[in-house]
Amino acid sequence: MKDLAHKILLVLTIITIIGEVLSIFLWIVNPRIPLGQARFSLAVDYRIAVADSIVFAVLNLVALGWIIRRNKIGPIFLIVISIINRLISEPIFIGGIHGVFLTWTVILVIFAYLDYRKLSRKV
Repeated sequence: MKDLAHKILLVLTIITIIGEVLSIFLWIVNPRIPLGQARFSLAVDYRIAVADSIVFAVLNLVALGWIIRRNKIGPIFLIVISIINRLISEPIFIGGIHGVFLTWTVILVIFAYLDYRKLSRKV
């Protein structure tokens, strides 16, 4: 059970990166679905959603690297980019799906904060 919060944070961050990569694929495929059959709605051009996902996938990879190395910057960086991602992505989506992403971000931020606190006590 030792470092459980750290392990959960690692898993959550990896799932976040996988989600960003899958969303890149999703937004690229979505415009090719025949009109009226699209499963997801964007308030902006799909290329903006793709660019957003690419940027945040890379930033999450950087955060993951720092978190793996147990660098105190990693959890703080993850908190900052997660909040910025939610703020930027809020106008991108139409519908209630953003609530799911917001909930995911809250969970991610909680575990990142717990990891940061533990790393701060070691110094």
